[in-house]
Amino acid sequence: MLVLKMNNKIVYLLMMLLIVAGCAARVPMRSWVPPKSADQNIAGKIDYLIIVNNHKGDILPDILEGAFRERFASLPFLEVESSSSPDDLARQMSDYNFIPRIGKKGKVALLKYEVQEHYVVTRSRSVTGVTLRHCNYLLEKNKCNVIGVGSLNHGTQNVSYAQTVSISITEENGNIIIPRQKIERGYKRSSKVVPDEIVLRKKVSDLIAREYTKQILPYRAHIEIELLNGDSIAVEMIENGAYSLALKRLEKLITSNSATEKTAENLYLQGVCLEFQNDLEGAFSFYQEALLLEPENTTIQYAAKRLKKAVSITKKSV
Repeated sequence: MLVLKMNNKIVYLLMMLLIVAGCAARVPMRSWVPPKSADQNIAGKIDYLIIVNNHKGDILPDILEGAFRERFASLPFLEVESSSSPDDLARQMSDYNFIPRIGKKGKVALLKYEVQEHYVVTRSRSVTGVTLRHCNYLLEKNKCNVIGVGSLNHGTQNVSYAQTVSISITEENGNIIIPRQKIERGYKRSSKVVPDEIVLRKKVSDLIAREYTKQILPYRAHIEIELLNGDSIAVEMIENGAYSLALKRLEKLITSNSATEKTAENLYLQGVCLEFQNDLEGAFSFYQEALLLEPENTTIQYAAKRLKKAVSITKKSV
């Protein structure tokens, strides 16, 4: 009976160890994810974007143009240039078609927009009653005496600012790529001082540009990625941020003993190492190779689909 109880304890411990060993680690990653409107993903479909500002010289359209340019130019999926007027746009297209201004040709798209703003400042006033006292702290008793009553005036500035922007992206010939849509963003604040109007315009314009690009292009987001149960030392290296070392170890293991070490888990871990280092084309290649060995592995399926939806993997690495 004692032996049986001991055997049961051993079996229980072994089962717990297997359960713990089977729990794949999760680590945070900041990588590219599909745009919010996945069906309107323009990554790989447009090479050159011209921002058309039909009101060049007006402060608000110029601020918004700058916000669009800054946001689009920070993404590695296309080249961006601004246009100051329809006449200048015609010259740009002429230059592009006959005297190329960039090293390679590709599909040109035009971003057109109109913007309206709403700016309201209201002021509120409040009065607080106060008691006036005269104090002499050198005295031992009755240090403060009431000498009268008064009132204290308070003033608050209530600022409400909003922009409504109508945006579309078309081909050179006018064919629609992204249908016209409206985005509205605002800013409200109560304070003693009215914020600078230019600062408000820049803040809200940046919000709109960021929101629009997130709808049509991949963007960086914080996600959690599952490591699977490949080589334990490589997994530990990845958990500690040693992605290059983990990749070298996995490459050496697979090269030296392909029969046992070339598993779907280890191939997947190689892809994870490259994704952490922003080599999405290489990561996608390893994910695909891992799927050849384990086509039903949902974790690997998710990683491959996410990258494929996020960017045009076969076109260029980002």
